[in-house]
Amino acid sequence: MSSEQPDDLSDRIAKALEAREAKAEAQRRKQASDDVSVSAGAYALRFGIEFVASVFVGGFLGFWLDKFAGTHPWGLLVMGLFGLAAGVRAVIRAYHELNARAQKLSQGPQAPDDGTNDV
Repeated sequence: MSSEQPDDLSDRIAKALEAREAKAEAQRRKQASDDVSVSAGAYALRFGIEFVASVFVGGFLGFWLDKFAGTHPWGLLVMGLFGLAAGVRAVIRAYHELNARAQKLSQGPQAPDDGTNDV
């Protein structure tokens, strides 16, 4: 016969289940942080490449538009400005994406919402 009482066994089982759940949560959190842990240099490179590529594509399209339409400086200037605007927009979009990921990572588990707005 066992010397343990039934209450002691149920307490040990409950503690083991809690420890297992805590370990699984820590593993999920670590995996989520590994998914978004990119160095600052990588983000700077991404921002720079998106900006330069947008300006280059706009300027290139403007250059070819000028070549075929005969509007020598205007196509390059207008399309270059469009490329500049697209580059700024791409950097802002990437920045907001980075902030959303960081905010999601910094928050702990959310409490369930019961539908009431008690303030």
